[in-house]
Amino acid sequence: MKFIFKLSLLCVIFPVLSSHNAKSQVTVETDLGRLEVVNRTKDSLQNQILFLEKIEIRGNKKTKRRIITREIDIQANVSYPFRELKDLIKLDENKIFNTGLFNSVRAELEFVEGSENNIKVVFFVEERWYIWPSVIFKLADRNFSDWLFNQNAATDRFEYGFKFDQFNVRGLNERLSAMAQFGFKRRFYFGYNIPYLNKDQTFGMGLSFSFSELDQIDYTNIANKRLFIDADSIFGDDGERQIISNTLTSNLVFNYRESYYNTHTMRLTYSRTTILEEVLQFNEDYLGRNGEVEQNYIGLSYIFRRDFRDRNNYPLKGFLIDGRFTKMGLGIFNDINQGNIQAHLAYFKPLKYNFNIASSFTGYTSFPRFQPYNSMQGLGFANNLLKGYELYVIQGQHYAMNKTEFKKRLFSIEANLGRLMPLKQFRKVPIAAYFKVFYDHAYVQNNLPQSSKTTVSPLLSNRYIYSYGAGLDIVTYYDAVVRFEYSINALNEGGFFINVKSGI
Repeated sequence: MKFIFKLSLLCVIFPVLSSHNAKSQVTVETDLGRLEVVNRTKDSLQNQILFLEKIEIRGNKKTKRRIITREIDIQANVSYPFRELKDLIKLDENKIFNTGLFNSVRAELEFVEGSENNIKVVFFVEERWYIWPSVIFKLADRNFSDWLFNQNAATDRFEYGFKFDQFNVRGLNERLSAMAQFGFKRRFYFGYNIPYLNKDQTFGMGLSFSFSELDQIDYTNIANKRLFIDADSIFGDDGERQIISNTLTSNLVFNYRESYYNTHTMRLTYSRTTILEEVLQFNEDYLGRNGEVEQNYIGLSYIFRRDFRDRNNYPLKGFLIDGRFTKMGLGIFNDINQGNIQAHLAYFKPLKYNFNIASSFTGYTSFPRFQPYNSMQGLGFANNLLKGYELYVIQGQHYAMNKTEFKKRLFSIEANLGRLMPLKQFRKVPIAAYFKVFYDHAYVQNNLPQSSKTTVSPLLSNRYIYSYGAGLDIVTYYDAVVRFEYSINALNEGGFFINVKSGI
């Protein structure tokens, strides 16, 4: 068995810093069914009908009340059986928490003085830190192992710069983002998202602009590993930066949130990519079949998402349905005519004794058979990755993938730094640890001919692939999920990997 040891502190630090997202949460709650009752004992209420007289929200200094009440399903002046009300309140707690605006959400049921049946429900929220200026310093490659082994730890493959995120702008859960990035990939970005435009808080929109330029690009995939060409290999080392590719992208997004759990999204995209003519000598199909050096298209995407998970970043209960249809090329430009459909289903089930099981299925299909190299999809990026295949990019027009994890919570604690931390939003440090075993498997179908310069001598497409192993997940606040995993893949390669974010 080929053993690859892939462990470095950089693999933990850089991805966590670069992907820091103040809107994400952490699952460390030990008893999601807990509800505090004031002035009564729970045992005396099990069969009682209660009249909800009032709903209060406390702790929201910046966030507008209507942004919170948008997530609350229970209604004032309505009677509820206690058992039903308790479950509805816990669901509302989760929905408020999943807005990403609060460090914690806690509800109390309080009896009105002098009444046997009249109650009020109070939601206590603790707001997050919303202003995030940050320094960018990260690897340009998909993961640390890809950089270390496939790119020989090249020192010119770092990205650095400055990023600014303002969450909860105007207290309305709006987000403003700006970025200036240099190094391996020079990129400038601006985006603004408004989740609610109308009185009923169902319609929202966002817009973004991005411009990037590269002096090094991947141009083919040999044995499921990408090969790169840089400006120096084309023009020689003259000491000046030579741009060989640039991309301009703009997006206009419309959201319709029909219910608490269902969201419909329409995205209109304009994209323009140009390359130097010299790139075509390495792959004439980089942007199209006829050796194009410029690719323009207008694209349209539709996304349906039903999210019934208890927590967004590391769910333990519930399910997720995510369906997407994308059409690149609407007839305005004739540079590309390509489409794809993707479906993602995930299910999370708590078991006894702090055990959990999680499983997901992802299916993807695209058309036509021929696709330019720069738009060919597959497994190997973001969460479309099988554990144990961190070194590989498995391209294809179609794929199906299933991931399953069986895990046990080892501990879930919350440290309070007190006065040692002057910013109260960071005083509470929740940490949870989960031991897991997993089995991932997939099939990627690549219909390109043997003579294609896009995928050459593929090892992993058009065959059943799998991996299995064990690992440890560390979960904490502000989007920090770190996975330590040992896996064995279908090539009989064993390796120890460190990744960030949830593996399902």
